[in-house]
Amino acid sequence: RRHDGLLGERHRGARRLRARVLPGGEAQMLGLPSTTEVGRRIPKEAFYGRLKVSAALRQSFIDDVERFTVANSIKTSTTGIPDGEHVHEVLVVEVALKARRVPEEVLALVAQANPHKLLFACTFDDEVRLAVMLKGIAVGEWQSVDDASLTLKATSMDGVWDSIASQVAYGDTGSETATVEERFAADARLKTLREELAKTEARGRKERQLARKNALFDQVQELKRQIAAIEEGR
Repeated sequence: RRHDGLLGERHRGARRLRARVLPGGEAQMLGLPSTTEVGRRIPKEAFYGRLKVSAALRQSFIDDVERFTVANSIKTSTTGIPDGEHVHEVLVVEVALKARRVPEEVLALVAQANPHKLLFACTFDDEVRLAVMLKGIAVGEWQSVDDASLTLKATSMDGVWDSIASQVAYGDTGSETATVEERFAADARLKTLREELAKTEARGRKERQLARKNALFDQVQELKRQIAAIEEGR
């Protein structure tokens, strides 16, 4: 049996997210087929005990997270969805929290330490908040565990990941013109450009020297052009 990262290792003490029973009697979690259910608990020490982490991040594992559980494995053999060119498996990882706050740095470390695509289901009481790692952590809204569900694009595992991550980050099932990673990167670029634009405009308002004021005006126009180009292509 192959071990793919820390989440691929088996540990005793499984716990599963509570599943809804739909008409027909099939238990599903997040709308996922029961054939994907795993229920394998991963000790927190498997992460902060083996990986190089700061004292503050190690403390966040201890203080913020009750336990990690691999709840579901979404792949061809468990769903019948064709394999992808880039994505072969998506693991749903329940992160049982000690408080109603998502420790984003902890999630980022776990995602970076594993080769799988991960969907984090952060649970507290009867609520869940989903998160995925793109260029950074994208976190959805809190919702009832019983009401939470996902729609999977069954074209391939690449489509499955894109649809899952899009639902978490954007509340839709994906774009026809860009992958979720491309959309997330464009948003990050937009944020940077808008911050730079605000600073440049502020400098222009304060500048008294005509040549420098004109140069700042030109920079503002170029930043606006770049922002408009990204927004038009979304």
